[in-house]
Amino acid sequence: MRKRVQESYLVKCFLVVFCCFIVDSTIHFFLPYNFTKTGITVTPCLGLMMFALLVRTIDGVAERYFFAAICSVYYSVVYANSLAIYILIYCLIVFIRSYLFKLDTLNLMETVIYCVLTIFAQESVIYWLMWITNITRYPMLSFVTMQLLPTLLVNAILSLGIYWVYNKVKIEVE
Repeated sequence: MRKRVQESYLVKCFLVVFCCFIVDSTIHFFLPYNFTKTGITVTPCLGLMMFALLVRTIDGVAERYFFAAICSVYYSVVYANSLAIYILIYCLIVFIRSYLFKLDTLNLMETVIYCVLTIFAQESVIYWLMWITNITRYPMLSFVTMQLLPTLLVNAILSLGIYWVYNKVKIEVE
């Protein structure tokens, strides 16, 4: 019986993260994309923020990593065209959230800070990986001022809505 409840909870969590990815795509569709990298670029990360918050509510270490693998594979295949790095990033988020950052409940300010730090880490790792493999020649200062800071600012504002949804989902599922 306990296993069935856990499986149903995992499905509900994935559906919530999936809906956040859909909202991410919708927001991204309406934001202007700068192909020349000379203007500001914003990447909404609602799915990542919701994943980072929900992963602590899942019982069992194996279930958390399975949830991370499912969410990261979905994100990698549908949005990123790169499989391995996002699986590692999402599993690292599970490790940090499970073993290093042990707060069970987060208030609004802690949620905003946690989400911004998570996005900062992901964007930095992706930029670093692209830079060392010579996929991009985008200068670091330009990346920070034109992409990273605007992304963090917009997502800090969006994390207020994620906090509200997270608290509603957590109440309904438990």
